[in-house]
Amino acid sequence: MPDLYDDIFAPGAALSKAKSGYAWRESQFEMASLIESAFNEGKHAVIEAGTGIGKSFAYLAPIFNLLLSDESEKVIVATSTITLEKQLYEKDIPLMKEALGVKLNTAILFGRRNYLCMRRYRESQATRALLSGDRESAFARLDSWVAETESGCKVDAPSRAVYEEMQGFLCDENDCQSFRCPFYEECFFYNARKRAQKASLVVTNHHILLLDAKNRMECDIPYSEPAVLPPYSRVVVDEAHHIESEATEILSRRYSYLLLSETLNNLGKKMSRYGNLSVLDALSPLEKKERKGFSRTAKNDANHIREIAKDYEDSLKVIFTSAFSESQILFTEDFYRRFRDTISRGEEIALELESLGNAICGAYEEAKDNQALDYIMKLAGNILYYADTLRDWMRFSDFGNHISYAELVESDHYEIRLAPMSTGPILSRALLSQLSSMIYCSATLSVDNNFSYFSARSGLDEEKERVLTGIYSSPFDYGRSLMFLLPQDGEGYSNKSESGYLDYVTKAIVSSIEASGGGALVLFTSYRMMEEVYRRASEKLKGYELLSQDGKTARNLLLSRFKESRDSSLFATSSFWEGVDAPGDTLRLLIIVKLPFQRPTDPIFRARVENIERNGGNPFMSFYLPETTIKLKQGIGRLIRSEDDKGVVIILDNRIISKGYGRIMISSLPPGYLPEDAVLENLPDKIERFLY
Repeated sequence: MPDLYDDIFAPGAALSKAKSGYAWRESQFEMASLIESAFNEGKHAVIEAGTGIGKSFAYLAPIFNLLLSDESEKVIVATSTITLEKQLYEKDIPLMKEALGVKLNTAILFGRRNYLCMRRYRESQATRALLSGDRESAFARLDSWVAETESGCKVDAPSRAVYEEMQGFLCDENDCQSFRCPFYEECFFYNARKRAQKASLVVTNHHILLLDAKNRMECDIPYSEPAVLPPYSRVVVDEAHHIESEATEILSRRYSYLLLSETLNNLGKKMSRYGNLSVLDALSPLEKKERKGFSRTAKNDANHIREIAKDYEDSLKVIFTSAFSESQILFTEDFYRRFRDTISRGEEIALELESLGNAICGAYEEAKDNQALDYIMKLAGNILYYADTLRDWMRFSDFGNHISYAELVESDHYEIRLAPMSTGPILSRALLSQLSSMIYCSATLSVDNNFSYFSARSGLDEEKERVLTGIYSSPFDYGRSLMFLLPQDGEGYSNKSESGYLDYVTKAIVSSIEASGGGALVLFTSYRMMEEVYRRASEKLKGYELLSQDGKTARNLLLSRFKESRDSSLFATSSFWEGVDAPGDTLRLLIIVKLPFQRPTDPIFRARVENIERNGGNPFMSFYLPETTIKLKQGIGRLIRSEDDKGVVIILDNRIISKGYGRIMISSLPPGYLPEDAVLENLPDKIERFLY
């Protein structure tokens, strides 16, 4: 087994020989050593690794050592985006293999909806051949790619036309026939799962990792057996600051008229795979003697349920709009008391759904390898799930452990959701307590140099005796490369004086972009504010190229335009607070318009705040502030991406220096140069002197 220092990280060792421009970083070696200790001792670890440390190699090295020393081990690496998955699998892991001169069986697994479904695609091919001998150019390019691709994954589509064409043929769990599908051997998704089963190291995403953990917990599947993922005992979670939001999403239950209607429609929809019959009609020969004619009865029942479910949705919309003005609704005890009569009308729907679902399960004779039977049993499972979820929502009383809320989707339809109040205990029970080691790492996990906020939400609090910690600073010389400007005479954001705040930030942004000559990323927390400031700034910066997140241009295209034009400036919100990597002069000025405090209208956020208050805690210090600080660190992390980068961060929201909590925020930021005499009038001069 290679020694971490002598054989891998030391100057002149494996990585420096294999990777052009590789430089020894003590913090990278220390991070790798901590992970190796966690593996050897059967412990978990939480690690903050500053930008430039090279955290992927810091965790890949101990993973390789573990797998080379014990062929029975399997490790999962889960990250947050497909882009990061592909970088790990196609660049970092091959380089590590080359550096160590080893062969290791590795695999990559995306979510099901990323893969082309061969059955849907072949059915479409047959239909096109029957309807006309002509193949449209988009189809022709898709056909050509399908014949050549090994992955069948939409991220590997060779053009936008092929990417868009395959959207109608993506895998769908509810429509999947699994191993009974006639195209099972060709299935890109299941072939990817087969490769993952054989691999020692599997790269995937947070969603699949958490879906696997949920599946194992609900179905009592041990980690020594395959589930969504193959058996494994150790996990590395990269970009781990997303884990709470991802877990909340996976662990939430959903009910809506749209979801229910789609399932009911699938019972009666004619499908070419069943000889252009519906699944109910296709299964009529299998009906038990005492259930003859069930197909017709079930269709009538489905139509009846659809009608009463639509009436119920209309009734709910009336009380939702009368009680709330937001598109996202947090249901309270008062709401349940006030509208109990209307809410309880859903009992009829739940009862009818339960009856239909159970009837489907008992209507047919057993039959081996029957695709239609498998499919209708999935539909029955969905019907029973909606019955249970609707009933639990109507009877909801568990305000301490779950969140009952709704969100407006697809114009005027509401989706009801039940989410966990706290993800930590569930993650501990479903995942951490079952594994030998769970490694959480990210550039932004600590607040004021401790992990207490993250630990409570990630399951680590329940595993305190088994947790190692490490904070490793970036190797970049931030004192030379990064300047923070916090204008002493700036304004603090207030809803009461937003108009004045817009005047202030517009003036500051215009003068700062003029001083930097462009190359600015201006980050907002409000789309409406961004649009207004962009409009005002555009009138004053006539000679500058200004880009805006307009909601029409794809994020990756907008980012490409920004990176390709050295002196352009980008006004953006939400998703641009992270995942932007623009090294060099393209990004030399970062402007934070407003501290990124979470919207108080978000129902999950509100529920968790109220829960902290009910339990006698301080929601601002234990929730608002840590959440905002981590978000702020993410935004600032967009600026310095390499050793040669140099840039200025301006935080226009004066609350960071006028409020007591600002000290915690500032102490959590990279240790850049922070002149104390910054005022609005001298910002341009300081920017010019620092950059040029």
